[in-house]
Amino acid sequence: MYKVLKIREILAGTLATMASITLISMGTIQNSWAEESNSQSLQGLHELRDRIVAKLESLPTPRKSLFSSQKHETTLKKEQNLLKQLQEVEVQILIEQRANDNWRQALTLGGKAAEVGVSANPNVKTRETEKYLWQQAISNLEAIPSDSFLGEKTTKKLKEYKRNLYDSSYQLNITKSNFLERIRKDSGLSSKAMISVCNLRRECLDLNGNQPPASPASLIKVPIAVALMQKVATENLSLDTPVYVSRGNFTEDASEIRARKRYPLKILVGQMIDYSSNIATNQLIDYLGQPYINKILKDDGYKVIRVNYKLMGNRIMPKNPGKGRNRLTSNELTEMMLSIYNYEYPNSDVLIEALARQKDRLLGYAALKDLEAAKWLGEKTGENSRSLGTTLGLSINGEVYVMTVIDNRGGRDPQIRACINQLAQYLIDNDGLL
Repeated sequence: MYKVLKIREILAGTLATMASITLISMGTIQNSWAEESNSQSLQGLHELRDRIVAKLESLPTPRKSLFSSQKHETTLKKEQNLLKQLQEVEVQILIEQRANDNWRQALTLGGKAAEVGVSANPNVKTRETEKYLWQQAISNLEAIPSDSFLGEKTTKKLKEYKRNLYDSSYQLNITKSNFLERIRKDSGLSSKAMISVCNLRRECLDLNGNQPPASPASLIKVPIAVALMQKVATENLSLDTPVYVSRGNFTEDASEIRARKRYPLKILVGQMIDYSSNIATNQLIDYLGQPYINKILKDDGYKVIRVNYKLMGNRIMPKNPGKGRNRLTSNELTEMMLSIYNYEYPNSDVLIEALARQKDRLLGYAALKDLEAAKWLGEKTGENSRSLGTTLGLSINGEVYVMTVIDNRGGRDPQIRACINQLAQYLIDNDGLL
């Protein structure tokens, strides 16, 4: 009875220890029984455990006396050694059982991924599911210790599954591009059109999203507004701070801003966004300085967006216009709008209000007005002879999205509207991006 209780005690201790262990490498266990074990399977470990238990049970019950102290010590030492071996074998068994569970789960997930991958007419949601299943299968395989009995098989299977994950990701990108390419063609946009769409969780789709348009036109005003808000926050300035609009920044626009007058910063940034004022834009570029604006953009991680040149109307060039071209991509502009609608920038509420007051509503607003499930939230448009585009916030069934659509030719309002309408309809029909 003594030995049975002792064995139960050591097994209970082993289970309690394993309950607090996330992952144990077999190499960390002291294999005091290794010489007598050639076990290369879970069944072999079970058989080894049974032999150790049998040896423990065969030991004489320890009784200490004056005449048998040495024999007692020898028996006690054997018992302690066997109990230690038993605990180590139990840990090994638990590790291998966990490895087997992960292996089986990985194979099950891999089988499901392969099944999804050959489904007829796969869409973006199907490809995302396939990719997720391969990722989960790989995660299970990576949880198996390299020195497990399954270690060698696991290494080979990992290579196979990682290749499958790469292929799945590649097919996902093709499927996404095909979906957006189909919308681009159906809407009549040119082959160089740029399309980006994301939800606030930054799940995104894009077509040519990393390609700069021929000109950002007035879309470049969004980055200028973001840089201003960061300066205001960093230097603890008030948006009511008055700024004098110099005569040299005058050019044609339809805003209320006039040269040789003072306007609060809040009015200037508002007129720059909702009335697309070139005069306000040029004055804010002078107020901030191109080096400051571009440093803010670079520090925020934008690799392409840069403000290098002031804006002009049809004929009048402002003084000290700058050097080089303004640059952006639909992907980076969409990311910037996401940060605004996620309230990640200082005074994001001011920018959101300005976007919602946009006076030019011939693109995104017009594209969404007949869709009951879609709600227009705000927009910034931009157009010149080289490009036409818009970036807008919208809500579909309570979820907020940002879209940016730009084409390298101006005067293509119907095509931009058709593209936005079809994108929104896709989000409605598919209950989101994924």
